Amino acid sequence: MNLKTGSLVAEKAGDEVIQKMLTDILLGLKTRLVKPVMEGNTRIAGLLDELEAHNQARLAELLERLDALENEVQKLPLVILAALRDAINQAGGGTPDES
Repeated sequence: MNLKTGSLVAEKAGDEVIQKMLTDILLGLKTRLVKPVMEGNTRIAGLLDELEAHNQARLAELLERLDALENEVQKLPLVILAALRDAINQAGGGTPDES
């Protein structure tokens, strides 16, 4: 009976040693492999956030410029017609503008 108790104590001590070794291995893996990857992911996420903010600002600027261009394009037919009218009036072929 004493022999059984001694082997149980030795087995329990062996299990604790194995558990400690596994814990050390997992902590080492976490420190050397997982932690750098997580830090890299955090850095990349920050860079992506900055890039997205920059892209949003640039998109807003482009939309603003597009609206201004659209307004100018809508005015073009009037400008062309006014230029034609003025050219005809200067050539003496039309009635003078009464405005």
